[in-house]
Amino acid sequence: MFAPITRSMTLTLGLCGAAFSADLLAETEAENPQQPGNPALELAATNVSAQGLGTTTENTESYTTGAMSTATRLNLSIKETPQSVSVITRQQMDDFKLGTLSEAMRQTTGVVVQHLDSDRVSYSSRGYAINNFQIDGMLNTFDRMKSDSDTIIYDRIEVVRGATGLTTGAGDPSATINMVRKRPTAQWQALAGVSGGSYDNYYSYVDVGGPLAFDGRLRGRTVLAYRDNQSIKDKYALQREVGYGVLEADLTDSTVLAVGYDYQNKHVQGSSWGTVPYWNADGSKAGLGRSTNMATSWSSWPLQDKTAFATLDQQLAGGWRLKAAYTHRESNTDGKVYYGGAGFPAADRSGMIAYTSHMIGTQKMQAYDFNVSGPYSLLGREHEMMFGYGEAVRRSNSPYTIAGARPRDYGTIRDWKYMGDIAKFSDTVTDLTGSKDDTRQKAGYIATRLSLTDDLHAVLGSRYGSWQASSTSNSYDANRQLTEVDYTSQKQNDVWTPYAGLLYDLTPEYTAYVSYTDIFKPQGNRDKNRKYIDPVVGKNYEVGIKGSLLEERLNLSTAVFWSKQDNVAELDNSVPADPVTREQFYKSGGKGNKVNGFEAEVSGEILQGWNMTAGYTYTHSVNGDSARTNTNQPMNLLRVSTAYRLPGEWQALTVGGAVNWQSDVYGTSSRPVGDDTEQARIAQSAYTVVNLMSRYEFDRHLSASLNVNNLFDKKYYDNVGFYNGVYWGDPRTVTLSLDWKL
Repeated sequence: MFAPITRSMTLTLGLCGAAFSADLLAETEAENPQQPGNPALELAATNVSAQGLGTTTENTESYTTGAMSTATRLNLSIKETPQSVSVITRQQMDDFKLGTLSEAMRQTTGVVVQHLDSDRVSYSSRGYAINNFQIDGMLNTFDRMKSDSDTIIYDRIEVVRGATGLTTGAGDPSATINMVRKRPTAQWQALAGVSGGSYDNYYSYVDVGGPLAFDGRLRGRTVLAYRDNQSIKDKYALQREVGYGVLEADLTDSTVLAVGYDYQNKHVQGSSWGTVPYWNADGSKAGLGRSTNMATSWSSWPLQDKTAFATLDQQLAGGWRLKAAYTHRESNTDGKVYYGGAGFPAADRSGMIAYTSHMIGTQKMQAYDFNVSGPYSLLGREHEMMFGYGEAVRRSNSPYTIAGARPRDYGTIRDWKYMGDIAKFSDTVTDLTGSKDDTRQKAGYIATRLSLTDDLHAVLGSRYGSWQASSTSNSYDANRQLTEVDYTSQKQNDVWTPYAGLLYDLTPEYTAYVSYTDIFKPQGNRDKNRKYIDPVVGKNYEVGIKGSLLEERLNLSTAVFWSKQDNVAELDNSVPADPVTREQFYKSGGKGNKVNGFEAEVSGEILQGWNMTAGYTYTHSVNGDSARTNTNQPMNLLRVSTAYRLPGEWQALTVGGAVNWQSDVYGTSSRPVGDDTEQARIAQSAYTVVNLMSRYEFDRHLSASLNVNNLFDKKYYDNVGFYNGVYWGDPRTVTLSLDWKL
């Protein structure tokens, strides 16, 4: 049922052998002749120029980057960007084996990671959910079919906290996550590795790239990976296949074209649909352990992602540049879920009611964008400008299914601990449309960085466009004739989003800044009448100081932020969820939802060989009545990750650790009281999770790593109150890895 580690090793070693011919090896040896008689240990050199870091983080051995464009699309350093920015570099991902987006976000300043169930993860920042995602700077509208993707194909992950309406359009003042893919290298390089860890967690990868033809004017890169792991949760297991390929060609001396494709296919067994019950039927605490999983072994919620993309980079006269990009993404799911997500467990292990559904559907997204950027002169000074236009369209549909015959009381679970006798339900998938959703946004945008004086700079921008969405749900009779159409739509035209930032260089190393942007977010939540709630509108402000030291290899930042929003959706507890789709209904939160807080972060190289990223965040959010909101998210959050390469004779050894601390949280739930229920809190006190890493380089080709997550095996909930229950955080795990490079 599960592929053993030998299969993963065979895949990796076989691909490595196929990738390198005798000619290539001979060519490599000619370029790098061996030095006989020198037994000293050889270590890989850092690929960093005297001018500091660039945009690519691979091979820099750094925990920061020299430039990024997620916030404004202008190619600015972190210090020049008038917003809070965090970057998870390739080195940090490799050091701590951050193999998924969720694992990377758990070590990111100000980001809260919470599981909704076994296969859905939510991210939030500054009191709001993160729903804006980019890949290579291109907007990706994930909706609910969001993949907790494998990070092996990314060079870095950039996170801009606060509102990013200039680059993403509609959204909350939470954050934007931009995953930047690896690109072909100018010289041949090859990487491969295998690992094994707790709960039969096996992983293997191969990554090969370099010049292919035409004296290096055509370059390519291929990344393949496979994961096979079980879990502390009963019956749950996951396998994931990853493939990525990209070709990059210099069509002329000033024109670069890149085309690529990435593929991630996640297979799962024992999928849950919700959390673990917190209350017993008698109103006492259930106290169910971390291994509890009220799903059948065949319950499955898989996800397959396929993305094709193309980019064109054309240098123009006078230092100007044209960039054009296109992305087509398709996500598919087809699995049947049976999970005890409702009810309260009784002493005889009855009392639970199953959520059942055939999770089937396809989601397609297309996005294109082009922009022009470059320098210009005005009033005797040099400035920068960027302007462009983009569109993103997402269409999802699910077929109409007809339920087959089921045993009486099929959804009533007799014994939630032993569910092996529950058969997979049958149904008929028709060629009729059961439901479909369309979302489209398009906008033109412009931004400029003005050098007002030698020390004073301004970043100004504006985005103008439209947003529209529709949702359709169809009902049919026994003869498959359409009987009812539930259609809801909304359209927002003439949406203008201004952006402004002012920066003042206090010294060559430190800059003070202030920034402002509007907030606009159409809402996908519906009220009890199944009508979309009015869009969220508001304003976002940020004031801070940034520092850049050691040729931009060390970045410091502090910021105070506050925002105000109207029409924020709140769960309407007076209306039960839809019994079929489990859709929950909402109401407008009225006016005056406020969030304010403080952040501080240090990232990069503290001393030679010592990397660190450390960030603290305080966030306080209230509604228009000054009552605290988002109580299931911590007010205080600390993220620290550090790695140190020992000096002298011990330079082959790197050691490090990570500390994640958060303050207490609580959520509301329904607790049984006799024949009724009452509202009751579910709380998680403040807790700390400690991770350790170590790596030993036998030579410049081969290294071994040992990673321990949750060193003290802290028991905690990473989500409270959702679906009237809790979701347990991960236990202690140990992973041993071997990595090889050319």
